[in-house]
This record gives sequence, C-alpha cells and structure tokens, in this order.
Amino acid sequence: MIDPNLVLFAVEAGVRIGRKLNEVLVDETAQRPLLMPLGDLFGSVTEAEAMRFFSVDQPELIKPGGACHAFKTDRPKLIQFYRAMRGVEAQGVAPSTTDLNARRKEIVGQLSALDQFDLEFKAKHPARRIFGTVVEIGIDYFAIHPEALGRDSAARKIIHAFVAGLQDTDFAEGPGRQILGDLLGSALRTLGEHAALIDDDQRLTVMLGAVTGAVAEDLRLAIREEDEVARHQLFRRIGTSLLRGTAEAFVGDIALFMPENGAARQLVQDTLGQLLQGIKGQEDLFTNETVELIVKSALRATAENTILLTDKKALQELIQRTTTVLADRQWDKLFSAATAGAVLYEVLEVTRENLETLFKPGRPEEQLLAQALAAMAGSLSAKLAGGGRIQDLLSRKQVVELARVVLRETAHNPELLLGSMDADPKQTVLAQVIASVAKALGDEPTLLTNGEGVLHLTQLALQVTLRNVDQLIDVDTLSPASNLLYRVLHQILATLSAADDPRRLITRTVVREIVERVLPVVSANLEALEAKPKLVTETIASVLDLAGETLAGRIDGANLAGLIERLLTLALWDDLDLDDAQKLEDAALLVLRAA
Repeated sequence: MIDPNLVLFAVEAGVRIGRKLNEVLVDETAQRPLLMPLGDLFGSVTEAEAMRFFSVDQPELIKPGGACHAFKTDRPKLIQFYRAMRGVEAQGVAPSTTDLNARRKEIVGQLSALDQFDLEFKAKHPARRIFGTVVEIGIDYFAIHPEALGRDSAARKIIHAFVAGLQDTDFAEGPGRQILGDLLGSALRTLGEHAALIDDDQRLTVMLGAVTGAVAEDLRLAIREEDEVARHQLFRRIGTSLLRGTAEAFVGDIALFMPENGAARQLVQDTLGQLLQGIKGQEDLFTNETVELIVKSALRATAENTILLTDKKALQELIQRTTTVLADRQWDKLFSAATAGAVLYEVLEVTRENLETLFKPGRPEEQLLAQALAAMAGSLSAKLAGGGRIQDLLSRKQVVELARVVLRETAHNPELLLGSMDADPKQTVLAQVIASVAKALGDEPTLLTNGEGVLHLTQLALQVTLRNVDQLIDVDTLSPASNLLYRVLHQILATLSAADDPRRLITRTVVREIVERVLPVVSANLEALEAKPKLVTETIASVLDLAGETLAGRIDGANLAGLIERLLTLALWDDLDLDDAQKLEDAALLVLRAA
C-alpha cells in the first residue's frame, strides 16, 4: 500500500520546486536519490548545524522508533535530510502546525518515508510508477489551482482517498498508467461538487477504490483478450462518467453504500464490472451522459437487491441481452445511439422496482425486459405494422417513452404479455397489441395522430387487452389482422379517416378520445359484436352524419366521443336500431341532454 500522506507531501513539494522531484520518481533508467532535488533548494549547511538539529532540537528523530533512527550513525545522510528539510521549509510547503520544531519534525518524517520508499521500490517497480503517476497528476492540478493546496481542501481529500483506495498495481505500465492518471484527473475535476461525499473519508475511499478496481479488472480481461487498446480508448472517453454516476448513486442514497466490512466496495466494484462487460462490443450505443445514467441506476438496483443481482452475474446478463436487442439492425434502426442508453436506463429502473416479477429463483437467464424490447421493436417493423412507417412519427424522446410504457406493463404482467421465453417475440401478446395499433393507423398515420397519440393509443390498447387477452389477441399467427383488437381499431380509425368532415370535428385529440371510449365498450360486449361485426363502423358513421346535418348545432368535438360511446352501447344491447333515423336522433338527443 502506498501512503496517501506521502503522496500528498511529494505533490506539494513538486508544485513548489517544479518537476524535479517527479522526474526522479518516474525515471526508468537512473536512480537519483529522491532527497536530492529537495536539497538543491537550500544552500550549503554545516555539519554542526545539522547535527545540532538531530541531537538538540529533535533528538526523538534518531532514537529507537524515530523516523531517522536507521541513519543515526550516517552523518552524511542526516545532513542530507536536514538540507532537504530546509529546502522544503523555504518553499513554504503547508505544515499541519505553526510550531517550528513540530513542523520540522513532520517534514523530516515525510522525507524519511520518501527515502525509504525510494530504497524499497527501484526504477520500473509498479508501485513507483503508480506513485509517480499520481504525483504528476497532482502537480498538474495544484499548479493550476494553487488555492486548493489548503490542508482541508477537497482536492487533497480526493487524492488521499484515491491513493487509499488503490489495492493493486495493475495500472503501472503502458495504457493502464494513462488510465489511472485520467481517472484521478476526472475525480479532481468532477467530485468537488459533492461536498457531503468529500467530507466522508471512508465512503470517498470506498467509491474511488471500487471504480479503479473495476477498471483494473476490466483491463486485466482486455489484456488477456488482446483488446487493451480499445478498452484504453473507452476508458479515456467514459472515465468521468463512471465517476459521476457512482458519485450520484452514493450521494443519492447514503444508507445503501455504507463502507462497513468492505462490503460496499465489493458491491460497487462487482456492479461496475458487470456493467462494463455487459456493454462490451456495443459501447458506441452509449454517450457519456447515458453511461452516467446507467451507472447510477445499476448501482441503485444492486444495492437494493444485492443477492439477486450480484449472484451469477444476473446484471451483466440483463445488460448484455438488452444491448443485443438495442443494437439489432433488423428493427429498422428504431433504437439509435441517442436512445439506446436511455432505454437501458429504463430497463434498469424497472428491474430495480419489480424484481419480484422479473427474476425467478434459479432462472436468471430469463431476461423478460430484453424480450419485451424485442417484441416492441418487432411489432413496429414493416413486417407487422404495415407500410405506414409508424416509427417515423416517434421522436427520440417518444421512443424512450414508449419503451418505458412497454417495460412497466411487462413488469406488471410478464406472463400475459410475453408467454413462454422460447416464443417468437413478434408472436407475443405484447407485440401483437402494438402491431395492431400500428397497422390500424394505416399507410398515412399522420392523418389521425402524432407521436404522442401513438403512445396514448398503445398504452390504452395494452390496458384494455390485459383485461380480455384471449378474446382480443390471436398469438397462433404472426399477422395482426387476425386479432380482434386490430379489427375493432381498424373500424374506428378507417371510418374516421374516410369520413366527410366539413365541420373539421375529427382532430387528433378527438380521434384519441373516440378510441378511448369505444375500445373498452367493445371489449366488454364481444358476443354482441359477433352478430353485428360492422356495428362500430356503422355507429361512428351514423353519429358523424348527425353531426353534419340534423344535430349540427348540438354536437361538437367535446361531446362527439361520448355520444359515439353511448349510442354504440345501446346498439350492442339491441336497445337502438341505427337504421331508424328518428329513433337514432331521439336517442342522440337524450344522450346529449344527460351529458
């Protein structure tokens, strides 16, 4: 373990004297004593002056247990310590005390530790390379932000926690060393905004140690798989997002990430490791912003459901299966790089909130939400949805919103919507419902609705279908045309689309209200509809005729949908003959008066 206080001492000394100290730290060919650059800062000292310091001013330093006891008889070495101490002192390296003797004792203690480090770890030793990297980044940061050199500054706390969290030396060489520097640089730039986390030394150390540990483990795998360069490029891009997302999770729920017994570090490291492996090969789908989001969500999910999501790499499998669906080009590019990360975030959030229905003991391979996304994407493809290109109506935000609706409905009713896991995703109830909506909107869906309307109609169709699945959906075929849900929706939408509407009552809002009113009525009266298969079309056409002629002064866009609903109900129950014009008008007036 590298002493964080020694690192901070070396950083501060390096800031004061330039890069001389750090050049010795990271030199791979020469082995100059680390004390030499510091001693260069002060002129010559007499042997008497130096020995008086050790024998009179600070005799504890050379007594057994003292920092310089090993050099008690080595006068040249003691002179070197004294000279280096005066050099550091002259540069104003911040002491922890204003007492001169105590301050000098502290400085010599750090110099002795630095010297011991120098003797123990020679050139090219991994610990030396890590030490040098951290010192170099620290010097760069404090040189630009000298105000952060204060003893209680956030930057000092971050460096201390970063070094304390390092538990291995896998960052020592090549790209690994650059990644280590990038992570520390990112921590210094981004974590200062989280004051509560910065002030909690233990949690800060746990967090930074877990992030560096996860990255180190991922690099180990990359080296074994000869993929080191690609992973290096990835971490240079997303390192800051890993840190930000983890910090947001820690700050967002303190109770979930308490550092007792090392459990929190292992939990966070395992979670990040599973996430990194889960997106492997599909990293281009995710922006830095969405990486931050999914890191935060994944950590919250595993912290709240530790046993289920850390066992058997269930989280990794969930992410892998989801990203495979998101990257699949057969879905006509429904999911883009701009939406994939947000959709994965929704998957993680829904998983976190609904583990009891989404994960079955002993069957972690059943990734129901990935199956739901495949069903959603397949249902909007031209093969099922028809030629209307309904997905062109959906903005990126609406694609994510549709995914949210689909995922949440699936979490509540996975068996009904997905059936068995070996089913073709396009042949599930979920896919057939969405495809029925899309196909019913026809080749020119913009005539009747927009992206927001598609979302509303889909959610409504799902809710109605879940109350009457076996009657409304036929999963024995792929064609949505075989679904009674499609046939009813088609009657509604085709009639409205073809209607002569001189008063322009049929707005997108009114279309949505009509579907909202009619669909539940039909679902509850399917037996009556069997005998009158065109009754939906006939009712809507009859009401539109009334609105355009005899009751034009009574019917408007506000009451049109309610009137259609009520007259359809009467017709289904044989309480109204639509062919009798007078009775139709009388019934309509009664409904309008009661409204």
